[in-house]
Formats: sequence, structure tokens, C-alpha cells
Amino acid sequence: MARILVAYGTKHGSTAEIAARIGERLSAAGFDTDVLHANLGIEVTKYDALVIGSPMYAARWLPEPALLLIANRERITNIPIALFSVGMIDVKHPGKLREEHDAWVEKAFNQEDVQLSVVSTATFKGAYSRRNLPFYLRIIDAILRVTPNGDYRQWDEIESWGDELASTLRSELEAPASDELEQTSC
Repeated sequence: MARILVAYGTKHGSTAEIAARIGERLSAAGFDTDVLHANLGIEVTKYDALVIGSPMYAARWLPEPALLLIANRERITNIPIALFSVGMIDVKHPGKLREEHDAWVEKAFNQEDVQLSVVSTATFKGAYSRRNLPFYLRIIDAILRVTPNGDYRQWDEIESWGDELASTLRSELEAPASDELEQTSC
């Protein structure tokens, strides 16, 4: 049974809940799945595939999930990886989260020294509660109303991506590596 890591960064828990739901879908598809808060102590090489997610703040991920990938880049070059981002910007500006996600992934992970085998990406609207803010930020937010308050997660989309991802990962993990094909065809 293939082992899958679903690692995430989160500030207020919304991304953690999305990661847990994706992990549930992968487990239901027969994978041995761990869902963990991203940190550099995770031994990524014991997994057959990685699913890494983070909320987007100021058009970039939180440091922990990004560092997990960057610090392990040499050990995970042949491991299928899926990336997802969560954000509230799509609530007021549909499509903007995908733009920010794609630009950030390109900048952070598609460099000469960071070659990842990304097989799937997704973006999801998140949840935002002013209660989670420090008092002074609640006042500023109440005046400016920058971010809409509420839960905008679309669980059917999240579950659908989890199911599609399970199929993609199964195909990726069952496909023989090119060096194995060369050895068997001799």
C-alpha cells in the first residue's frame, strides 16, 4: 500500500481542515495517508507521494510548507507531488487565487535548483473569522472590510479534487520508472 503525506500550513485552522478532508479521500481510495502540520522534522522519504498545501497571504505560502519542499528538494525529485493553496481573495476577485498560486509556484519551485515532480495543483476558497484577529486588527478590519467574514470552502470541490488526485497518484505510482523499463526490455 502506497504511503501518502498530506502536509499543510495554517494560521487559523481552515487549511488544516481542508488537508484533513483530502487525506480522508486518499485513505478511502486505499492509500496509507498521514495528515501532518508541515515542519522540517517530517521524514519525507518514507512517503511515496506528497500533497502539500498552504493558505496564500500576500501572494505567497506560509514558510513551513514551502521550506518542507525546498529543504528536501534533492530527496524528492522522483516523488509525485500535488500542491494546493487556500485563500479568500477569490471571494471578491474570482480567479485571482489561481493566478497568485500559479505565479508563486513558478517562482518558488520551478527554478534550476528546485525541480519537483508536480502532478496536480488546486486552489480552494477558505474560511475567515474576525474573531481570530487580535483586537486592534478587528477594529481595522471592521472599518476597511478587506476580507469577507464567513466560511467559503466548497467541500464538494475539495472532495472531488481529492478523488481525482487519488486516481492521478495511483497512475503515477503504478507506472514503472523509465530505468525499470530499460532493464526489463533487455
